[in-house]
Amino acid sequence: MTPRIKKIAKAIIAVLVIAGLIWATLKGVQQWNAQRDAVLAEVAELDQQIESLPEGPQRERLMIERARTRQRVPELSQLDLSQLLFAAGLYALGLIPGGMVLRESTRVLGYRVPVSVAVSSQTIGHLGKYVPGKAMVVVIRAGRLNGWGVPAVAASVAVFLETILMMAVGAALAGGLIFLLPVPRWIAWTALLGGLAAALPTVPPLLRRIVSRVGAKPMAIDGPERRVNDPDDGAAGSESPKSGAEFGHDWRFFLCGWGWQLCAWVLIGAAFACVTASVPGEWEGASKLPTGVFLAASIASMALAMVVGFASLLPGGAGVRELTLALLLGPVVGPSQALLAAILARGVFIVVEVLAAALATWWARPIPSG
Repeated sequence: MTPRIKKIAKAIIAVLVIAGLIWATLKGVQQWNAQRDAVLAEVAELDQQIESLPEGPQRERLMIERARTRQRVPELSQLDLSQLLFAAGLYALGLIPGGMVLRESTRVLGYRVPVSVAVSSQTIGHLGKYVPGKAMVVVIRAGRLNGWGVPAVAASVAVFLETILMMAVGAALAGGLIFLLPVPRWIAWTALLGGLAAALPTVPPLLRRIVSRVGAKPMAIDGPERRVNDPDDGAAGSESPKSGAEFGHDWRFFLCGWGWQLCAWVLIGAAFACVTASVPGEWEGASKLPTGVFLAASIASMALAMVVGFASLLPGGAGVRELTLALLLGPVVGPSQALLAAILARGVFIVVEVLAAALATWWARPIPSG
């Protein structure tokens, strides 16, 4: 690929990503305004009922209900900014573990890249999920790894391994924690069985077969390993890894991958819990739950919502993620609170991802070709 074609391809990718981000942002604003209008309509209806009633217990009851409903009107000025800032910090930390898994996935294929390269590639790739189809995520992450010398096929498989682990761990974690939520048992059992089914392909014997079917030749870490432009390696470009060998150190990858991804989901779920706490309004069920249970409910809801949103192939899972969160967390904090938190979380996460991608681009610039 000539330098000119590369520049054109990068420009097209940038345009698609920016368009996707704008679309997701506008969708969130539209949902926020729609929810605000719906609550204001409830207030107006209560006002009419109050005006039509004489003084008495029924009028007082409606006035109390109106005051509670008015508290649920989403206003940016009423948000708890300290909670939002804390949520942003937790979510930013939650982006790092995926990069460590991506590094392990390149390592298990026989290539070693610096931590900065893996984490930055993973972080920048998050912007690709706002382009329909999710393929842009692979293009961005694999393209950056390829820019550091990892072959295109190996880079794509490494991204695939990280993605399948993230979705599997998220589904399994949500399936286990969802029983803490006051949702219909059929939803809980469906989530649990779905989580177990999603986790099954990550078991090393099955993962080997999956990798082989997608066209990769697994490399053995037991043999010489290719260090790809590692600044800590004085002799970069050692012997090529042994092609056709068995999938080396697969259990290490399995354990490290699950460990890192569990950390990621806990941080992301905790960030969502902070976002929920920042939204004004009366919580209908959260006050009855211990803090640990509410945190577990937030983790389970966000994990399952993001997994379902990913499976939908819609840009950023727009609409699907919010619906899932409202369905799962609604019984805990109230439907309105859950939906507003879901919408607000999308905005916070987008801002963090854009800022983190800008920082990652500066942190690990691709090496000059040639």
